[in-house]
Amino acid sequence: MTIGKLERVMWRIRETYLSDGSIYITNRQLKTAIMQEIGTDARTCWANRKALMVLGWIKRYNTQKVYLTNKDI
Repeated sequence: MTIGKLERVMWRIRETYLSDGSIYITNRQLKTAIMQEIGTDARTCWANRKALMVLGWIKRYNTQKVYLTNKDI
């Protein structure tokens, strides 16, 4: 996992799900973006979600949603 791959995941999220100006996405949408850009293994999804949270690019909103902090821009 590299920063470049994580940047592509964030690009995919913004391009696909945030066209209406919202900053909230579901965990399923995040997982789909990770699967499309990086890989489909369950550990890959978990590790990349954790990396995005450690970098501060996403934060938990509730049990079903996360929000983008826009620190990656």
